[in-house]
Amino acid sequence: MRTRTARFVGVSAAAAGVCLLATGTANAVPAPDGIPEVVAAAGSDTIYDVTGAIFTAANHDAGNTDPDQFVNVPPVLAAGQTFKVPGDFYDNGTTYDATTNTPPNGSGSGKTALANAAAAGTAAIDVARSSSPRSSSDPATFEYYGFAKDGVSWSASSTGAAAKVSSLTLAQLRGIYSGTITNWNQVGGADAPIKVYLPQAGSGTRAFFTGTVLGFDPLTKPVTVHTFQENEGATIPAADQAAAIAPYSAAQWVAQANGTATDKRGGFFEGDLTGAGTDGVPIVARTGAKWAPNFSDGFLGSRTVYYVLDSRSPSYRAALRYVGFDATGGSPLCSGSLAGTLSDYGFKPLAKNGNGITCTKE
Repeated sequence: MRTRTARFVGVSAAAAGVCLLATGTANAVPAPDGIPEVVAAAGSDTIYDVTGAIFTAANHDAGNTDPDQFVNVPPVLAAGQTFKVPGDFYDNGTTYDATTNTPPNGSGSGKTALANAAAAGTAAIDVARSSSPRSSSDPATFEYYGFAKDGVSWSASSTGAAAKVSSLTLAQLRGIYSGTITNWNQVGGADAPIKVYLPQAGSGTRAFFTGTVLGFDPLTKPVTVHTFQENEGATIPAADQAAAIAPYSAAQWVAQANGTATDKRGGFFEGDLTGAGTDGVPIVARTGAKWAPNFSDGFLGSRTVYYVLDSRSPSYRAALRYVGFDATGGSPLCSGSLAGTLSDYGFKPLAKNGNGITCTKE
């Protein structure tokens, strides 16, 4: 961390003048402060790809006059790969790699990295990508900005034992993950023992799927649970793919199927789930030439996705300006101007409230 000295006072004074000049800038919430900052986001795999598009828009926004640099940290790096987060006035920067300094992988890891950085007064991580809501263990300084809806259902190989099983009931899904249903032929598939998969530890999708959709932790049941990188069917070992079942984000499945994001499905389809609040409605439906989410908010697998900020962070205001809102108005994201981007990545944009804000705050 770079120590804040008298130099900061001078920068603040200059920033005050910039704020006066920028009061008319659209969506400047809060206004630019004249300090070029690096705003780094890390955490959830589910919203990694859409965050890349949102941050690209922020970096090219006419109101970003400081300018601030928005950096989207990948949740996983390949062997030998590195990812550099540049330094700024508040932080010397970070280089992540695949072995000694791995990036935060999953909502929980992203929020931990944010809290640690904020508590230390650094700006190593300024935004946590999260597909899970506020936890009782979160710092009181956390702010959750919900910006879209995603759906979570089960997935399996389109050429494997579940190829003819397009739909499961909630009771069947829970039976599989509790160990009372052990073979695909018990739910209409081929004769093959089911390989039960969950996302990696710290995944928000894993926490949501087990806590809300299943209502229990399979690790407490008589079933062998394997792990994979969430929303990447291709990471399930080849020997298991034909008989595997795994939760999958509808938004990620749609984005990967449509080519908006890199296709990592490995031939896995998104299964329908009945008896879960929206009987008979596909989780993902084909509309025209593209796939799109088709779940209602009443579906048990429907969830809000968030950007989490910590008010202690040195770059809190810069982050708020592009992924949050306050009493003076919304960021570009929370004013609805990026609704098309959210849809392109398979998410359902939130409706505007009476103040024209398309985000929620928890």
